[in-house]
Amino acid sequence: MIISISSFAQEVEIGTIFTIEFKSIEQNLNFKIVSQKPFNGIIDDSKIDSIIKTKPKDNQIVGVFANGKFGNNINSMLVLISGLTDYIDYDLLIKLPRKRKLQKTSTSTLFKGVKSIEYWSYQIDKIEFVKFKTIPKENFEQFHFETKIDSTCIKNADKNIEFGEQEFKTHLELTVSEFENNKDIEIGKMLKYENTINSIDVSLGHFWSLGEGIYPNEKGFKFGNPISYRRYECPYFDGKTNYFFTKDDKNIKVVSFNWETFQESNFGISPKIKTDLNEKFNSKYAFIVKAVSELLGNPLDIEQEEDSGRIDTKWKSTNGINAYLFKFKTYNEIRLYIYKE
Repeated sequence: MIISISSFAQEVEIGTIFTIEFKSIEQNLNFKIVSQKPFNGIIDDSKIDSIIKTKPKDNQIVGVFANGKFGNNINSMLVLISGLTDYIDYDLLIKLPRKRKLQKTSTSTLFKGVKSIEYWSYQIDKIEFVKFKTIPKENFEQFHFETKIDSTCIKNADKNIEFGEQEFKTHLELTVSEFENNKDIEIGKMLKYENTINSIDVSLGHFWSLGEGIYPNEKGFKFGNPISYRRYECPYFDGKTNYFFTKDDKNIKVVSFNWETFQESNFGISPKIKTDLNEKFNSKYAFIVKAVSELLGNPLDIEQEEDSGRIDTKWKSTNGINAYLFKFKTYNEIRLYIYKE
C-alpha cells in the first residue's frame, strides 16, 4: 500500500521502511514521504539488501529507521540509499524518549547507490527530515565510499582530544570549586554550564542508582532521576557526564565523568586508530589522575584488588571532597566520580 504524505509531515517513527520522493530536482529539492511500511526486526548491516528490497528511482531515497546492532549493542539506526545523481546533504532532527523538543543531529552526505548508515549510541523515538540540498561534486574528488556509523567526528573534527581535555579540566575545576564553596549545589547551576558548551542531553528519564562501593550515601539521601550529557573527543572517546541530585531539593551530591570508545566503524579512519585505542585509554587515565591530583592533592595509598577487573585510584582532599577513578582491565572504559559527603 502506498501512502501519500503531506510535505508538512516528514516524520518517521522507529520501526519503519520508507521512501522519500523529490518533485523537481532541477529547480529545488522539495520532497515528501510517499510510502511508509512497518519494520519490526533488527537491522543487520550485512543484510541490508534483504531489508530494503526496493531500488530507489532517480528522484527517490529509500530508507529504514529501526533498531540496529553494532557490536554487542542494539540502538537506533538509520539506513538511506539515494537514487539521485547529485550528491545530497540533509538536515535531520531526532526525538529522544521523554523529551518534548526535537534536536538536530549530524548527518553524512548521500551518494547515488551508496548505503549510508547513521547509528546513535542511545534510543530515538522518531526522526524528522527537514531539508535537502545538492553539493558540488568537486568537493569529493578524493572521497572514499565507506559505510559509517556516526558522522559526528566527520563534521566536528575540531572536537579532538586536546579540545576535550581542556573542556574536562574546566568542568572539573568548576565541580570541585562548587563542592568546596557551597553547602549545596542546585542542579540548575550545572545545567546552565552544560548549555553553554552545547552538550547533548542523553538522560535516560528513569531512576538508576550508584553502588555503595562508589558512593556510600551515609546520610541516606533520596535521589531523583539522574541527568546525563554527552560529549566526545574525536576519534577515540565518547564521553558522558552524569549528575546525581536529591529528589526534593534538587541538590547535586555526585558528579561523574565516563569515557568509552567512540564507535565510528572504519569510515575515514585508518586501522592505526583501532590499534591505538588501548594506548589512548591508558594515556587518558594518566591525564585524569594528574588533573584530579592538581586539585585534590596526591591519591590515597590503596591496595589494588586483583580480582576486581579494574585499576583504581582514589582521593580525599583536606576539605572532604572525594574522588574515585577506575579503568576496566578487559575493555576500554574509564569512570570518575566526584562527591562531598
